[in-house]
Parts: sequence; structure tokens; C-alpha cells
Amino acid sequence: MLNTERLCLGCMNDNGGEKVCPICGYDSSSPNPENCLPAKFVINNRYLVGKTTAVDGEGITYIGWDNGSDAIVKIKEYFPIGFAHRNPDKTVSMVEGGEYTFNEGLLEFNEINRTIMGSELPALIPVTDIFEENGTIYSVMKNVSGITLEQFLEKNGGTLKWEQARALLLPLIDTVSGMNEKGIIHRGISTKTIIVCRDGTLRIADYSIKKLRMENSELETCLYSGYAAAEQYNMADMHDDTYTDVYGFAATLFRVLIGNEPPNALARLDNGAMAIPAKFAEELPRHVLAALANGLQPLPQKRTKNMETFKNELVYGEIAEPAPVKAKSQVPANNEKKAKKEKSGSAKYAVISAVCTASVFLIIAVVLLFTVFREDVFGKGDSSSSQQASVEAPVVDKIGDVESGAEVTAKLYSVPDLKGKYYAEIIEEDQYEMFEFVIVDKSFSSQYPKGTVCAQSIAPNNAVERDTKIELTISLGNSEVKIANVIGQSETDAKLELLKQGFLYDNIIVKEKYDADREPATIVDQEPEYGTSVSTDIKVIIYINSYEGEESLPEDISSEE
Repeated sequence: MLNTERLCLGCMNDNGGEKVCPICGYDSSSPNPENCLPAKFVINNRYLVGKTTAVDGEGITYIGWDNGSDAIVKIKEYFPIGFAHRNPDKTVSMVEGGEYTFNEGLLEFNEINRTIMGSELPALIPVTDIFEENGTIYSVMKNVSGITLEQFLEKNGGTLKWEQARALLLPLIDTVSGMNEKGIIHRGISTKTIIVCRDGTLRIADYSIKKLRMENSELETCLYSGYAAAEQYNMADMHDDTYTDVYGFAATLFRVLIGNEPPNALARLDNGAMAIPAKFAEELPRHVLAALANGLQPLPQKRTKNMETFKNELVYGEIAEPAPVKAKSQVPANNEKKAKKEKSGSAKYAVISAVCTASVFLIIAVVLLFTVFREDVFGKGDSSSSQQASVEAPVVDKIGDVESGAEVTAKLYSVPDLKGKYYAEIIEEDQYEMFEFVIVDKSFSSQYPKGTVCAQSIAPNNAVERDTKIELTISLGNSEVKIANVIGQSETDAKLELLKQGFLYDNIIVKEKYDADREPATIVDQEPEYGTSVSTDIKVIIYINSYEGEESLPEDISSEE
């Protein structure tokens, strides 16, 4: 066990017991803030409490030392401000009249941290211990070395390309989705709560009790403007759910790709449009823009419902049907479509008029790339396949005894051939507005590119009534590809190359292998071998070189007695 008397209580490094740490500058005589545990206090007969690093409405965070494993840790003490009192013996008692709020939060704090501790989701900051003591509860977390995503962006030009962001952020989506499935909603996803670790991976931090992330709750709240969804501002008839994390994540991705935080969600309730520089609309893939547009809808009933759907929109361009709107706010379908056409036309006019420095984001996301830039993106289609065909059905019998003798006819519409088209493109076509489309399956196809329709439930040219549902199958691309050669590349570049080929991020396994004849930190081997024809749903193993280069021999140092 390390002699803790030599530890700096500000950074938990061995500084030889110096009063002012030469490593971090912490003065050991500096007291922790009022209501915090004092530095050098020991809890659970194991953890040494150090400097207070953060205080919020949920509790107090300290840097700490684990005497059991001789490791630096982070310690979170449940101490809701205004509902907890620090006694002289350092125990915690509840403020009179606030017992319910204190205990409600304590139970939720316990549930969240025990869920994380029992989880194997890779992008979480691990919780290694949780225990009750001193009248409250403590969570002990692994100390992850890194900086916030916000700091990382500031140091790296302010934005990332989609290819870079994709490789970094997709694992986070899976982790947030996994926590949602366990009933845990973050409600605070932002560039401030995502950590970029020294190894280049991202982890999500600060899972907190609900009332910390809801305005006007009894606790002192902490919301991140631009990232917090409208329902977190206690709006009437709005409730948080998995779509709340979708908003936070979409806002984070928006900041990463565009360089600015989205406007406050409340300010967008009356007008959900957002400005985006035209160059980003041209550079970003159309399905990414559409996914952002859906994920950043200010009204939860119009927003992407969950993280899994959001991920499918980002990867495959699958645009989910919006959640049903409550009856009191429903608009007849024809009026919706009419309004949509008018909105599309006005956006098109604005772009053509050269107001290209900023334009309405939602319109750009789902309209601009399929109208103004259609030929640039998709090429010129066959005009014969784009024309609507309709036929008149035979006259049917009279309905009842209508004296006028009026007879009822049904108008039928010819089903178009949708194979080879992107779903996002189909639902924006005015000529397809009389049909209802739904994705029911995904399948490998050597004939149709990945992300396009490869099968439809009703064959082309069949005559059907208006609003008939057509079920679509989306192509996963060729079931086999010749795996790329990633030997000699960095880990990040290798992953990007494999992702481009269609391999799933979770199926790309990284292992170490020593090879003194190759460059350090590069890929030295891969399984299967490059050039092998394989299915894109298999696991791929890439071996990163553990050889660190020639190490210089240490100089002889004679110690003074």
C-alpha cells in the first residue's frame, strides 16, 4: 500500500509530501468548500477523500484515492443542496420538511449507479463501488484521464468531418441506447458531458437523477442550453422519455459538425427552423442532415423516438414515421401536405435567391438536397418513371337512395417502382404523396446499393387506392465484400476504412500484436486477410502494434545517502 502522506490531495500524485504540489499547484492547506467532506477524510475504511472537484444540485464530487487498489478514483457523494445538512461529525442529515425529496433522489442515485456498475456498456465511465455511509450514499468511479468534447473541439479547429465524428460517436449511441433500455435516461448529453480519453475513445459522463435535469424542480438544476430538450423546461403536456436523449445527442452532433450549438429549444417551439451555413448542407450526407432535422424537432411528438432509430437514420438514411400527435393538435393530412409544399417552395426560392450563408436547417435537411441539388446527388432519372399514372375505376352502384342520381367512383393510383431509390428521397417526392410507406425489413442485395429500396410489398403498376400502405425492404448492400487492406494504417483510419465497407463498428475488434519491424501504433495484421470475400456482418480483428520503438537505456543515477 502506498504511503498516502506523500500524496497530493489535489491530483493524487506522489509529490513527496510537498505543501504546494509541483505537479498541479494544489496547496494542501486549502480547505474544501463549506458542506463538503474535508480533505484526508476516509470513508468505507478504504477511500481517501481529496479536493472537491464539482458541486451540483445532486451532490459533491471529490478526487480520491483507493487504498485497496492503489489507484486514483472519483467519488460522488449524494448531497442534494437545500435538502441535506452536514453535521459536525461529517455525517449527513435531512433538512426538516425535505425528507421525501431527499429519499426519492437517494433511491434514484442508487439505482443509476448500480445499473452502471452492473453494465458492460463500453462508453460509460465505470462505477467500481457504491455504498451507504454517514447517512447518505457514495459512488466510486474509475478516474478517466481526458478532456471534455467541448475542450477537444476548441483545440482541434472547432468542428469534425462526418467521417471522423461517425467513428467516434457511434459507440456512444449504442451505450445511450443500452442505458435507455434499462430505464435510465441521461437528460444532459452535451459536449460538456462527453469525455475524450487519452486513447482517443469517447465516454459519456454525469448520469444524474431526473430532478437535476428538469427546470423548476425542487433541486438546484443544471441544464445545458442548446442541448436540453423543450420537455426539460416543464412545458405543459410534455414528458421526458428516450426521445429526450435523442435531442441531446443530435444537438451534440450538430455542434460537432457545424461548430455552433443549436438555439435554445424553448425559442424554437414556435419556429423550429435553424440556420446552417450552406457549405455544410453541401458537404454533409443528405441522410445525416435529415437525421439531425428529425432529432432536433422541438416538439417531442415529432422527434425521432429513440436512439436506435436515430442511429438507423444516420447509418442507413431510414427516416422513421413521426410519433402520432394528440388529437387536439392534429392537422388534416391534406392540409399538412399543402403546408409542406408551400414551405418547400419558399425554401427553394430562398436558396436560389443566393441567401446561401444561412438557410433554414430543417428545410435543407429534408428538401434542399432532394430539389435544388437533386441532379448533383442522384443524377438525372428516367423521366418516364417519374410520372404519376391514374386510371378511373368502373362505376359502382348507387349508395342509398340519392335522388340526384349521383354515382360514386373511386380513383386509383399506379404504384411506382421504388427499387433503387433512397427512402429519404421517396418520402419527399410530391408525386408519391398519395401512398403511405413503411420500412419493414433490411436485406443484403447485390443488385441495389446499400440504403436503397430493394423490395416492395406491392408490385409496380398495380392500381391501388389513395393512402395504401406499401412496405419496403432496405438494401444492406452486397452480402459479401472484398475486405480492404488496412495494414500499416492507424487504428482510427483502419476503422474508418472498414466502416465505409459496411462492417459494423461493434464487430471491429482491436487486439495488440508485437512487431519490431513495423511502425509503432499501426495495424500489423488483420483477420480475415485483405482481399478475402466476406459478409459485412462478421467480426473483423485488427492487430495494433504494441512495439513502442527503441527505448533508450536509462542513465546511471547515483543516489545521495
